[in-house]
Amino acid sequence: MANPDFPSELGNIPYDEILGAPLNAAVEANAAASETAANFILDVAFEEPDDFAFDATRKPVYVEFSYRKGTVNEQGESTEEEFELQVPLLLLLHVPYFEVDTVEIDFNVKLNSVEKKAESQERKFGGRAGYLPYFTVSGSSKKQEKRQQEIERKYHQKVHIEAGSIEPPEGTSRVMDVLEQTITEKPLDEAEE
Repeated sequence: MANPDFPSELGNIPYDEILGAPLNAAVEANAAASETAANFILDVAFEEPDDFAFDATRKPVYVEFSYRKGTVNEQGESTEEEFELQVPLLLLLHVPYFEVDTVEIDFNVKLNSVEKKAESQERKFGGRAGYLPYFTVSGSSKKQEKRQQEIERKYHQKVHIEAGSIEPPEGTSRVMDVLEQTITEKPLDEAEE
């Protein structure tokens, strides 16, 4: 019986699917995470433009706080005034920036070839003799040979993916810096004017 063709067996394994699928999934996960972060920023931190166009100018959403704090007036007297603070909402939130850091793929193939051979023989002979004019002899022989080759295939795949929070892109950091400069604190009586 012919030896198994293990190189051909290994060549028939769809490595592009087995190894490529987890890598493609990681790339798609990174793309989805970036899109989620962009949508979060646009949907939560900026007002919806009137024409709903993606490239329309958007205004940041501000959160206003009022609070009381002690101050010293021009005459040197301690007083308590009410202030208003306007802060861009984006500066108060954590933007969900995630990315897949690591993808580990372990793929093991185990091929075993087992050849089985079974042989059996059976013979029967018989005869008859007697006083009559005939004589009978009978015989039979049976030989069975059975060969079987089995290739056992075992596959094991383990995929380990790690993702984590990352720093915002440079463009987002610059937007945050600009928005930080728009934070205003005014006495409430000035804010109402």
